[in-house]
Amino acid sequence: GADGLRFTLASLSGQGRDIKLSIPRVAGYRAFLNKIWNATRFAMMRLPTGPIKPLLEMKAHLSLADRWILSEFHSTMDSVRNAWEQLDIYTATQSLKTFGTGVLPSHYLEMVKSRLYDGDVAAAWTLHRIVRDFMSAFSPVCPFFTHHISETLYQRSAVEVDSFPASADDTVALNTDEGDKLRQLSMALQTFNGDTWNAKKELGISLNQPISGREIPDELSDFVQILTQMHKLE
Repeated sequence: GADGLRFTLASLSGQGRDIKLSIPRVAGYRAFLNKIWNATRFAMMRLPTGPIKPLLEMKAHLSLADRWILSEFHSTMDSVRNAWEQLDIYTATQSLKTFGTGVLPSHYLEMVKSRLYDGDVAAAWTLHRIVRDFMSAFSPVCPFFTHHISETLYQRSAVEVDSFPASADDTVALNTDEGDKLRQLSMALQTFNGDTWNAKKELGISLNQPISGREIPDELSDFVQILTQMHKLE
C-alpha cells in the first residue's frame, strides 16, 4: 500500500518533472516489493540464534557464490551510500531495486537454495548479513516494509538504524583484486543463467528439470560445479 506508492515515486523521481500517478504502475512496484519479500523468506528458514557473527568467524567457510554476491552487494551499497549522501533518491532506489529484485533472488538464491535447505551456515550467514543491511539502506524509501522484516528477523527495526551499514567484507570491496575479479564475472553469470532458463522454457520443461547440451563458458570455469548443480546440467 503506502510503501508501494513511496517505492513508485522514488523510482520515478529522476524524471525531473511532475509525475502522472498511475495505479497500474504503483501495483507494479508493489510486485517488486513482493519479490524482495519472497527473498527474505529464505532468510526466515534459518533464523540466527543470536547476533549475526563477525566475518572473521565465517570467512573460511564462505563459498565462491557467497563471495561473489558479497562483492556485488558491496558495489551496490557503495552506490547507495554515495547517492544518499547527495540526497539522490532516484539512484539509491534504482541500485537497491536492481540488486534486491534481480541479482539476489534470481541468481544468488538459485545458486544456494540447496545449501539453505540443508542448513548450510555460511549461506545462511551471507543471506542474513545482506538482508539486514539491505533493509537498513532501503528504510528511507519503504519504512513500514523494512521495519516489519527487520523487526521480525533481527528484533531491531531498520528504521532505528542511525548509521549506514559497514562493509560486510572489505576483501571484495571496490578496487580490490578479488572483488573486481568476481564482479567482472557477473554479466557472464547472469547471461548464462538467463540463456539456460530460456532454453528450458523453449523445450517445455520446468526450470528444476535436468538439461543437456549446455556448455559453461571458460571464463566461468570456477563456477562449473555451482552452475551444474543449480541448473541440473547433464
